[in-house]
Amino acid sequence: MSQINVNRIKDSNEGAPDFPSGVNVSGITSTVTLGVTNLNTTNVNVSGVVTATTLDGNLLTTGTPTLGLGVTINASGVNISGVATAGIVSATTLYGNGANITGIALTIAPLNYNPAVLGSEVAKTTGIGLTFNQGVKAGSGNVTLRIAGAAGTVVENFGVGSSVSYSNGDTVTITPTSSLNASETYHLSYPSGAFTNIGGDVSYVGTAYTFGVKDTLYQLWAWGYNSGDGGTLGQNNAVQYSSPVQIPGNNWGVDISTFASAQNFNVLMLKNDNTLWAWGTNGNGALGQNGGAQRSSPVQIPGTTWAKSTTSYYGGFAIKTDGTLWSWGANEKGQLGQNIDDVNQSSPIQIPGTTWSSVSVGQNNVYAIKTNGTLWTWGESTQGALGQNTGPGAHRSSPVQVPGTNWRQVTGGVHRALGTKTDGTLWTWGNNDYGQLGQNNEVKYSSPVQIPGTTWSKGVANSYFPFAIKTDGTLWGWGSNEIGALGINVAHDSHRSSPTQVSGTTWSDIMVGSGANAVATKTDGTLWVWGENGYGQLGQNQPGNADYSSPVQIPGTGWAQPLSQYIYSFAIKEV
Repeated sequence: MSQINVNRIKDSNEGAPDFPSGVNVSGITSTVTLGVTNLNTTNVNVSGVVTATTLDGNLLTTGTPTLGLGVTINASGVNISGVATAGIVSATTLYGNGANITGIALTIAPLNYNPAVLGSEVAKTTGIGLTFNQGVKAGSGNVTLRIAGAAGTVVENFGVGSSVSYSNGDTVTITPTSSLNASETYHLSYPSGAFTNIGGDVSYVGTAYTFGVKDTLYQLWAWGYNSGDGGTLGQNNAVQYSSPVQIPGNNWGVDISTFASAQNFNVLMLKNDNTLWAWGTNGNGALGQNGGAQRSSPVQIPGTTWAKSTTSYYGGFAIKTDGTLWSWGANEKGQLGQNIDDVNQSSPIQIPGTTWSSVSVGQNNVYAIKTNGTLWTWGESTQGALGQNTGPGAHRSSPVQVPGTNWRQVTGGVHRALGTKTDGTLWTWGNNDYGQLGQNNEVKYSSPVQIPGTTWSKGVANSYFPFAIKTDGTLWGWGSNEIGALGINVAHDSHRSSPTQVSGTTWSDIMVGSGANAVATKTDGTLWVWGENGYGQLGQNQPGNADYSSPVQIPGTGWAQPLSQYIYSFAIKEV
């Protein structure tokens, strides 16, 4: 037979046949072998062939047809030896009804990152999250926020099903429980599978990146006494202010100064570039200017590596970033720590050592902590103020250690001190004529004695009425209550010789000077004052005699740190 009339299949002697459109190859006997060179696939009944336009191989009625080396066609489709075909989507034309086909070319991709990848201008309280190209829901795992790199210290974990917020269908947000640290670099990781599409059949592949936090800007505000002795409010004048006025600049540091509890009129403040500034009276070289007159506006003390500072009674102390401690000003009782008395210094001189971490000053006595938790004192020892278990007159002109190695914070008052330890205990010593030592008596102590409790977080000494804050945000005061100084809504009554609570549970910081007034902040950034107001030092726009025996608010929020001294006050405010 030279020709079979089945849609014109030519004899093999005349060459390989062409299969036109619509050919059905079924029904060809097994004895027939076709050498096919050109197959038009449109409407050709060959199961599993999708994209090929040329077919070279054998089409058989039984067994498995072959399509070249390593290629077979069977009931499961096209199999290519050595090539994984599952999940590969390349066809631009699909024949069939598409039943049970899911996830074709579908991905979950972020459209917006907050903060930006490698961003460095993130606010420290910024919302953190991703906005996706479609609606998402919780998958599984935790979003992890770390310091620095992927192996850095974990700041916080956020469960995608519990601690991550979902809004607008396509946006996820995490909110750290504490503000991020200024100038820090953070690593943020969203793991694979943390989120899925709304249908739940496609998972996010995950991402991780770093970002920076910008410096927080702070303003410095002052009010109260400002006349006569040097312009303590830094306004370049001697005008008294009964409500806050700003000292120029937006780069004042938040960890500025712990004022001495003495009737001094010289001021020290740090800026966030580690420069140190002074103004006010300049007796005994108190401004660290190597001589010169008083200043009614800030003037810089040389150096750019200052980290902490405190004024003293006609002088100052400051710690540098290298851990060195420096002093200047009056030295009547050896308070400059130079192993000499009565030699004043009008510019900073170093006290031996390179591991100092904090410093505070009473009237003529000094308290400093080293990085190993040890406490050192020197200066005047009246009433046992140095905590050395010695009597009056045993002054020290260089540092001597107070027992213990876990001191966290100490502040000085007039002939007394108050300190906390890392175990949450509160300790005090020195003069106790109004019960200022919180011992339920009026006995003076020349070495530290504990005030009951183990949840104290910080405290501040004063001439007559100390305060301390507990970890639960409660504020406690004791000692003299002259002019309502304890803030307990009772004016001019007798003193308290053990801690008495001030109303409220969200107090964050407090400062008292040597006057009868206090200034404090709450965790919501509000600022509160009470006590004597003879010079407008309560900031209530009342120039005199409107005293308050319970806390009253100074307008505004964003207040970060209060600073009170004698009859004038300062506070830092976030820009």
